[in-house]
Amino acid sequence: MKNAFTMIELIFAIVVIAVVMLTIPMMIQVNNKALEGNVAQEAIFLVSTVLSETTALIWDDNSIDGNATTITASGILDTAGNAVYARVAGTSLRQGGMQKNRTRKFFDTATTPVQTATESLSGVITGTSTSDLVGYKNVYTIGATRGYIADAPAGFNFTTATLAAGTTSNIKMTTVEINATIDGTDTTISRLRAYTCNVGEADPITWEVP
Repeated sequence: MKNAFTMIELIFAIVVIAVVMLTIPMMIQVNNKALEGNVAQEAIFLVSTVLSETTALIWDDNSIDGNATTITASGILDTAGNAVYARVAGTSLRQGGMQKNRTRKFFDTATTPVQTATESLSGVITGTSTSDLVGYKNVYTIGATRGYIADAPAGFNFTTATLAAGTTSNIKMTTVEINATIDGTDTTISRLRAYTCNVGEADPITWEVP
């Protein structure tokens, strides 16, 4: 008697091999999607971090006093925004401001913002380099912009519409978004916004430079 595979055993072995060969590509595809999903989640966390970083920036390049002999806090700027927030004539205060030293005030001399249109914060914010955002299979790009929005005193409605170039107000909206090129198509993964106001800073003490 000679030992050999029966026809049924041979067919069963072929079926098992075929099932394994069919499931391997599916497992690889599922694994790839999971890896890319993890990268997308990291990208969303990065957007949140970048947005938090933008809120720590000075409101405008002219917000800091350029006096070389003293170090002072940021001042309020004279904008073309709503008149309710304008400087009270002959003072350095807004309506309701406190006539005291080291409080939030306008500069003694009228000082206007530098930016009059939407500004790009890319390069100013760390982590906006596209070379740091290559995913498993997709390429991610991050961008941060800041522009003026209406400062109507009747109510703030978190508008997403920026004002036309050349128009300033007392509120700036920062938008940070991350996009991925997936199968040749640009897709927005996440978009976050923050709003900062032209309020200056309280100056608890003025440090005199010797």
